[in-house]
Amino acid sequence: MRAKFNFRRVFAYLLIFAMTFSFVQMGQANPAKAATSGSKEVNDSFKFIIGDASSGTTKDVDMDYSGDLVLRSVTLSQTYTIMPQAGYNIESVKSSSDKMKITKAVSGTTNTFTIGTIKDYSNFKLTVKVKNSSGEINTYDIRVEFNIDSSLEFNKLRITVDNDDPVTLTYTQCDSEGIYYYEESNPEAKKAKIEMFDDSNNAMSFKVNGGTNKIVNLVGGDNTIELTVTSAGYSKVYTLVITKKGVAKLKSLVPSTGSLSPSFNSDTTEYTVTVPTTQETIAFTPTAVDNSSTIKVKKITVASGKKSQDIKLDEGENEIPIVVTNKDGDVTTYKVTVTRTEKFRSANLKSLKLTSGTLSPTFNKGVYQYTTIVENTVSSVGVTPVAEDANATIEVNGKEIPSGATSPYINLDEGGNVINVTVTDSKGNDNTYVIMITRKYSKNNVNLSSLSVTDGTFSPKFDPEIYAYSVKVPRNIEEVRIKFETQNEKSKVTINGVEYKSGQQSDKIKLDLGANTVVVKVVSEDNKSTVNYTLSIIRDKVQGTLNEWVLVGGEWMYYDGDGIPAKNRWVKYDNQWYHVDVNGYMNKDGWLFDGGKWYYLDPNGIMLYGWIKDTGFWYYLRESGEMVEDSWTMLDGNWYFFNQYGQMQTGWTLYKGKWYYLDDHGVMQKGWITYDKNKYYLDDDGTMRTGWLYNGKVWYYFESSGRMVTGWQTIGNRSYYFDSKGAMKTGMLFLDGRWINLDSL
Repeated sequence: MRAKFNFRRVFAYLLIFAMTFSFVQMGQANPAKAATSGSKEVNDSFKFIIGDASSGTTKDVDMDYSGDLVLRSVTLSQTYTIMPQAGYNIESVKSSSDKMKITKAVSGTTNTFTIGTIKDYSNFKLTVKVKNSSGEINTYDIRVEFNIDSSLEFNKLRITVDNDDPVTLTYTQCDSEGIYYYEESNPEAKKAKIEMFDDSNNAMSFKVNGGTNKIVNLVGGDNTIELTVTSAGYSKVYTLVITKKGVAKLKSLVPSTGSLSPSFNSDTTEYTVTVPTTQETIAFTPTAVDNSSTIKVKKITVASGKKSQDIKLDEGENEIPIVVTNKDGDVTTYKVTVTRTEKFRSANLKSLKLTSGTLSPTFNKGVYQYTTIVENTVSSVGVTPVAEDANATIEVNGKEIPSGATSPYINLDEGGNVINVTVTDSKGNDNTYVIMITRKYSKNNVNLSSLSVTDGTFSPKFDPEIYAYSVKVPRNIEEVRIKFETQNEKSKVTINGVEYKSGQQSDKIKLDLGANTVVVKVVSEDNKSTVNYTLSIIRDKVQGTLNEWVLVGGEWMYYDGDGIPAKNRWVKYDNQWYHVDVNGYMNKDGWLFDGGKWYYLDPNGIMLYGWIKDTGFWYYLRESGEMVEDSWTMLDGNWYFFNQYGQMQTGWTLYKGKWYYLDDHGVMQKGWITYDKNKYYLDDDGTMRTGWLYNGKVWYYFESSGRMVTGWQTIGNRSYYFDSKGAMKTGMLFLDGRWINLDSL
């Protein structure tokens, strides 16, 4: 494929050539020296001598049209000397070329530098640091251009890429640094053949990158080639850069640990690597097909062929993108999924034992619920859990214990007890083993463990410590049986004069319409204790009791117009409000929280309103019975404040950033008050005044604490005097044994 020229660069070369030709036409064989302040400053600082210091020729530094410092047409010599002018000293001299030797000579306090053993007379850059008499150091970058013998120059440079037509560059087609450029647009180009010809079109002898082979292999991006021409012991190196359109690909990718799967191929973009759990980081060494491509490993730029940063690995899969971008902006992304093997973790036990009792079923790490029964004499047990994972934590009823250790002993109530053993692995996964321990009841135990009535609904829900119940059955149910179990299986139960054992049920009990009272008598194993459970079994409805209170099982219940007990609502009876709970029983004697509001019920269950005093605090209940809380309320023409608990406040009170004062009766105060022997002023809205106050006749001043000031005060960088009543004084006043004009202060 025919290569394309860089037309912008060619145009620049033609422009330079035209300017140079114009100068020659004007009779100037060498460029005129620019007599500028920049070059003068350099020449005043040091001398560049062709040869040695005693017999050499001084060459002045010029400035080119770009403002760069330059030594032009330097005659070839084996030695060049750089020495300071009077009042200056040379600190250092450095060259951009490594094909010469720079030697420093010191005479007293003066430094002289010699450049010798030059192997290449190609243009180079000198960096000279010069110190003046004031100690200031200036740095000068100077381009050195040799007056090269024509035998070191070529007429044209011919480049042949693969089997394409050759491309020719002339001697003058270089940039300001003397570098020759050629762009090859074929990304598949493999090799380039380089040839040089003199003015007679004869092939010249030269070396390519130090060798005799004139064919170079091309890679994507910039291919920098050194062409060395030697004549009569002098050499000049020309730089040719062949830029080949590249591909955004890698030619190799090597992980710091593990191996890629599949094996690396430039055209394969997805790989996996597996590393052990002990491997916490990984790095990659990517090498681009083209030397001009940029590579980013997880967004961090990495030089081609160099190792990337260490990348932290989480357990499990870690996706690592490797992005290759060529000079043309083409992008290829390689994705490596690194799997770090997860550590062994378990939230299971491998053993679980009790200090008393045997687990049922036999322990298995995958079974999480167990039961056991212990004698009444066992009042506490310890738990010994062993974790499957040594790094797991174990908690017994919320308290952490080491694996294999026995927990602190846990007290057991008679009857059912639950112990939770929670195992948590290092990732927070957990399992809970539940142990249900039944401690047998004592011989004097007289409680039931269950109680029910066939076809009946209990209220409240059965509890062994509750001994009175209301049971509702439909109208069509004429007989019921009572079912029960005792906590101590050897206790005896008597119903309607018939004795039963635990787990049995009573004979049929005939029911009348309305309320039927049945007593379940329990006698302990040792015959020393007795308890009665009283059941009020109500068949259909209480006849003749509509909109009335009925005493059921020792508790008051309200039956509405349909004879149905009211539940969990307010009831108005005889112009008074009452409240019944979810079981239909009257609430009474204390606070009630309902619908987000607080109410107070007296010992008879009547809802109160107005002022009440409870536990030393005053509260106010609206006519609706709702307690006033966290707000101001006007009562009988006075303002009162009640906090978030509904308690009436007294004394100083802070509300929404402002202070108020409430007297011993809770009434908000206004105007002047005396508190702790100090005067304060409260505005009409009750807020404490600070700063200045004018009452129409006199000025007063109050500190930020609200206290009225007296005597001398400095306010806003000015002095004031306030009398004993706080009034600001003006005019002439006799104070401290002398007359003072207060208006002039």
